[in-house]
Amino acid sequence: GGWNMVAAVAAGAAVAAATWLIAAGWAQGGHTKKEEKKAEPPRVGDLSAAELKQYDGSDPSRPVLVGIKGRIFDVSSAAEMYGKEGPYNLFTGIDAARALAKMSFKPEDLNGNVEGLSASERDTLDEWEVKFEGKYPVVGRIVG
Repeated sequence: GGWNMVAAVAAGAAVAAATWLIAAGWAQGGHTKKEEKKAEPPRVGDLSAAELKQYDGSDPSRPVLVGIKGRIFDVSSAAEMYGKEGPYNLFTGIDAARALAKMSFKPEDLNGNVEGLSASERDTLDEWEVKFEGKYPVVGRIVG
């Protein structure tokens, strides 16, 4: 009787201590990660459309950037999608709002002109924008 109770309490205490240590470690790890994420990527700042073209993945020393409705997102973390060989590389180094809205890879749609988009195309663009906001940091704006 009594010893089983002592063993159960001791085991429970050991589990609680281990759980606390793991949770504290994770919390600390998460905290460090958050600080790292805040430190990078560096803010690129405001770029003209011509300057933005230099961030299309062709220069490995520069981040890979996509513009949407005047805001610049750093998509370097998804280099397999947006990098030089990626299937979505044509959206980089430009404001890709029109192409994303129309789900188009046509050269004439690879720009930020949102005039004349249908309601459903505008909805699609908004969905892309929310997706980007959730995955990629905003590092600047397109100016000029």
